[in-house]
Amino acid sequence: MRIRALLPLLLLLMSSAGVAWAGTDVGNGKVYVGANGVTVTLVPSKAPGDHHVLVAVAGTGSPFDGKLIPHDVTDDGDRTNYETTYHGRRWITLAVREQSMSLNVPGRRDSTAVRFDEKKTGALKPDPLYAAFARQQADGSLKALMAFDRQAEIAQRDKEMQESAGGLTKICGSQPAVKVDWASFSDDDIKELSIASYCGEPLETMRRMCDGSNEAKKTFAAKIKTFSCAMGKNVHLELAGTTLTWTTARNATNIGELTRAYLEKNL
Repeated sequence: MRIRALLPLLLLLMSSAGVAWAGTDVGNGKVYVGANGVTVTLVPSKAPGDHHVLVAVAGTGSPFDGKLIPHDVTDDGDRTNYETTYHGRRWITLAVREQSMSLNVPGRRDSTAVRFDEKKTGALKPDPLYAAFARQQADGSLKALMAFDRQAEIAQRDKEMQESAGGLTKICGSQPAVKVDWASFSDDDIKELSIASYCGEPLETMRRMCDGSNEAKKTFAAKIKTFSCAMGKNVHLELAGTTLTWTTARNATNIGELTRAYLEKNL
């Protein structure tokens, strides 16, 4: 009877221990592992007033590999986030939900599940990590990783827009030249918005219209040679000659419906 009475308490203690390993307390350091050789190492910051932990990622092929990146930790009881700044924007590298941890790194669309590795944690030696962190602070590599780089961001967004145009080509059989008026986008726009969504939704709508419609394919190929996107105060779609100009806005909604209605009326 005494064992049965103690069972709820034992389960509670086990549950609490499970939460602790995935929460804000990293002790002297902890190591997590994922598929395909991915590892994540956490060590406490020596300046807790600035950041809670340093996060070292390996095996992802991302810009985070090999860096000792300062992270803040937020924990509201139900979820824990390990947050840093990447290219000027807030970035959640590690997310803990219901005692499971997922890793998110730049260049990977999907997160990677990671689990606590007791053996690697036991063998962890934090001092070399602190030394690497000091070197990366001194050589400016951490600052470069965290600072906003407008030109690099524009290059990446341009690549994403070209991929959207490629999806249009695959279905419609034609590919308009895609241009973005980057001067109309502020730094905050680039940091905070998905340009591929705000600018690319009309292209996606055209792709859907082509799917199963030879008439749409022929019309778009003949009448739309260039697609241009700009940021404005209000949404607006206009075809001038063979250039389809899409002016998006932060409050843009129902972009697909607007695009379809305009093209069906004006082409």
